[in-house]
Amino acid sequence: MRKLILAVVLLLNVFFVQADQLAYLSKADAEKGADLLKKQKFVYLFCGCCDNDVAQKVRVKSVEVRYTGYEDFYEIFVISETKEGKKEYSLDLAYAWLKVKKSFKTVGSILSLEHDPCKEFQK
Repeated sequence: MRKLILAVVLLLNVFFVQADQLAYLSKADAEKGADLLKKQKFVYLFCGCCDNDVAQKVRVKSVEVRYTGYEDFYEIFVISETKEGKKEYSLDLAYAWLKVKKSFKTVGSILSLEHDPCKEFQK
């Protein structure tokens, strides 16, 4: 019974680790990501590892790097303005996509950060 419980806990842990692959970043990686995103008009949010996730197109108004409060990790936030007002999105670079020529790439892949987007995003 203990082995079964341990196996279930480990399996759940693997699932949650995959869901947040590039959300917490080193300061250097967060700044590189923010610099790239500041040059974009839109970013597409799509979690290929999540069940039934619907892609979202977000207009980039501004980009911020913030300390997470945990160890030496930072997050990237995209601020967008909608009809409802300002909206902030905390990004996981494994699931934040940019249009590159005629296809889409994750911000993580553009920055050569190791991750698994699970499924490719296609508009």
